[in-house]
Amino acid sequence: MDLATGSVTAYEALARFPALPGVPVDEVFRLARREGCGHELEMLAVNRALERGLHRPAGTLLSLNLSPSALCRPDLLDRLPRDLDGTQVEITEHELVDDRPTFMASLAALRRRGARIAVDDVGEGYAGLQQVMAVGPDVLKVDRALVTGVQHQPALAALLEAIVRFAARTGAQVCAEGIEEAEELAVLADLDVAHGQGWFIGRPGPGFAAASPASRRVCERAMARAVAVGDERDPRDLVPALMRVSSATCLSELARALTHIAPAVGADGVELSYLDATGSFVEAVLDTATVFKGVRYYLADLPLTRRVLADDVAAQVVLGDAAADPGESEWMRADGVGSLLMVPVRSRGEVVGLFECHLRRPTPWRRSQIRAARTVAALAGPVLDNLLRTSPPGRGS
Repeated sequence: MDLATGSVTAYEALARFPALPGVPVDEVFRLARREGCGHELEMLAVNRALERGLHRPAGTLLSLNLSPSALCRPDLLDRLPRDLDGTQVEITEHELVDDRPTFMASLAALRRRGARIAVDDVGEGYAGLQQVMAVGPDVLKVDRALVTGVQHQPALAALLEAIVRFAARTGAQVCAEGIEEAEELAVLADLDVAHGQGWFIGRPGPGFAAASPASRRVCERAMARAVAVGDERDPRDLVPALMRVSSATCLSELARALTHIAPAVGADGVELSYLDATGSFVEAVLDTATVFKGVRYYLADLPLTRRVLADDVAAQVVLGDAAADPGESEWMRADGVGSLLMVPVRSRGEVVGLFECHLRRPTPWRRSQIRAARTVAALAGPVLDNLLRTSPPGRGS
């Protein structure tokens, strides 16, 4: 199922052996391999699936599982249809081994026939990203071990988010397997996982069923959240905080709006300062009855801050780092700040101020936090510049 739209995009063909009740499917294939007819059984299953797949809904893919060893057999490959448009071939991650040149040539042949390539069970085994990248899959199918309980395990969510970013950079999509709960599906949709499958979406059956209404509703709600203006109740949502900043009509309002920014950026505190016209100091914008009663930071004492403003670059200072600016470290230690992130604030092509984020602990800033801080600075710049022009320092807010 497409987790953005809730529509069915593919059906995976699963082997079943009614004449062998109680015997696991994997065991049947293992016994066939032991008897020397494993590849024949694979091809029988694939051809049966292709026959059944002719009746699938228009516009959907048929996904087939083939072992790399079978794909390395030219005689077996020749028994597949010449036209594989609308077909997806899944290869298990931990089976990406042996005779690589023949294997890669087979994948290229499948692609020329129109097939898509998926790597199955990503995260269940270990083939290494190098092998996955060598295959250049169209789809990364994430094993259910990384999906089950993701709503309760931030580490799993972070890992899935990393896989999604990796896939996007390599031109692939992610499909999460084993989705059995609405909460799992909601988290996956919010993480921009492209596709999902599992019993909550639809159980295996003889026909080509639609996705369950409950799973479609989860996807619809996830998309509604994404296109909404912002969730005022979620302190991590940057959108409503930025809207407060953009709608500020005076410096006091701007200062109050900034109090909502810190949790969205993942900081313990933030501060916006304007750059004096002479370039000698920056002064904080505070929520006061009159303008600029915050502490002035003289740039002569803070060479790193001066460089951030002069060169228009972001910089961080972590207390205790041997390379930290002594001037910055001194006031950080006095104010109980363990880590500082500074981003220049621009308007009309000029630097007009400084946006700072603080952490109590001496922790390096993550790239996602730096990107969020840059977003805030980009929006706050024109707002600050406009308010400075209409209410310059010393004239009241």
